[in-house]
Amino acid sequence: MDPVSNPYSPGAGRRPPELAGRAGELHRFEVLASRLQAGRGDRGIVLTGLRGVGKTVLLNEFRGLAERRGWIVAKVEAGGGRPFRAAAAKALNRGLRTATGRHGSARRLRRALAVFKSFSLQVAPDGSLALGIDVDPAPGRADTGDLELDLTELLIDLAETGRELGIGTLLLIDEMQDLESHELAAISGACHEAGQGDLPVTLAAAGLPSLPAALAEAKSYAERLFEYRTVGALTAGEAAEALIRPAAAAGVEWRPSALAEVVAVARGYPYFLQVFGGEVWDFAARSPIAPADARAGIASGRRELDTGFYGTRWERATPAQRGYLRALAEHGDEAAPTAAVAARLGRRQSDVSVHRDQLIRKGLLYAPDRGTIAFTVPGMAAYVLRQPSG
Repeated sequence: MDPVSNPYSPGAGRRPPELAGRAGELHRFEVLASRLQAGRGDRGIVLTGLRGVGKTVLLNEFRGLAERRGWIVAKVEAGGGRPFRAAAAKALNRGLRTATGRHGSARRLRRALAVFKSFSLQVAPDGSLALGIDVDPAPGRADTGDLELDLTELLIDLAETGRELGIGTLLLIDEMQDLESHELAAISGACHEAGQGDLPVTLAAAGLPSLPAALAEAKSYAERLFEYRTVGALTAGEAAEALIRPAAAAGVEWRPSALAEVVAVARGYPYFLQVFGGEVWDFAARSPIAPADARAGIASGRRELDTGFYGTRWERATPAQRGYLRALAEHGDEAAPTAAVAARLGRRQSDVSVHRDQLIRKGLLYAPDRGTIAFTVPGMAAYVLRQPSG
C-alpha cells in the first residue's frame, strides 16, 4: 500500500493517530483544570511508567487542553545537564510570551512579568530571557537565589494574576526523575505552598516508576501532594483499536488473524504498536491486511527496534556496564535483587554498584524498590541476551 498514506506514527513523544486506552488520564486532567478555574484546589498529576508507554504524549495532550483554555503553560524536559531553574525560566519565557500576546500588556499581567524577570535574572543576568516588554524586575521577589523560595513566589504571583484573568498556570515536567534531589524538593515545596491558597496553578509531570520514591525522599509530604497515575501497557482490546481505527480511516481493514499477531508481539506498548503497524502497512499490497503481511512487518519492525530503540541504548554502555546488563537480563524484564545480579557476576555488590549507578544515570535502568534493579525499556532483556558476548 502507499507508504505516503501510512497512518501509523512511531516516534518519541509523537501522538498516535488513535490515542487508545488513555481516556481516564485525559478526563482526570480536565477535572483538575476545571476545579482549579473554579477556585477549588486539587493535587497535581504525576505520570509514571516504562519508556514507550506514551507518558510524553499525555503531557503534550495536557498542554494542549490547558492552552485551549488560555492558560499560561510551560513545559520543561529535565536532564541534559541543565539546571532546573534555567530550563524553567526558558519554558516560562515562551509561555508568558503567548500570554502577553493574548492579553496584551494588561496591568494585571505586568506584576507577574516583573516577578518572572527577577526569577530569570538569576539565570541570565544579561537579560537575554527578556520578554520584549518594558518591565522592571520586582525587587525582593523571586530573586534570592534559593530555588524553592523563588519558585514559590513566582508560581504564586503567576497564579494570582491568572485568577484575575480567569485562567490557570500549568507547569509540565518530562523525565522528572532526572532532576537533582534538591530540585525535586524545591518543586514539591513550591507546589505545596501555592496549593494551600487554592490558586489556579498546578504541576503535571512524567517519569520512570522510580519517580514517586525520589519525590518522597526529597520531601516527605510529596506522597500526598500529587496524584500518581501509572501509565502501563494497553489491553489487547485497546491495542487492537490503536491499529484498526487509523487503518479504517484510510479505507483499509485488518484480517483478524493478522491483527492478533501484531497485538501479541507488541505486548500492549503504544510505541511498539506504531512501529509494527507502520512496517506491516508498508509490506501489505492491498486491503485487508493478511497474516503474511503481518509476519513480514513484524520481522522488519524487530530489526528497526534492535537498531534504534534497543541498539542506541546498548551502544551507550561501556564493556563493564554491558556485563552488568547481561547479568540482569538473565532475570528477564522483571526487577531483580541487586545482590542476585552481583552474584551472577561473581562480585560483591559494592564492587559493581558503580556500574549500576552509571546505568541508572544513563536511563537504561531504574530501581523500583530499595535493593532491586530493572530495565527501563520493555523487551531489553531479550535484546541483551541476543548480543554476542566478549
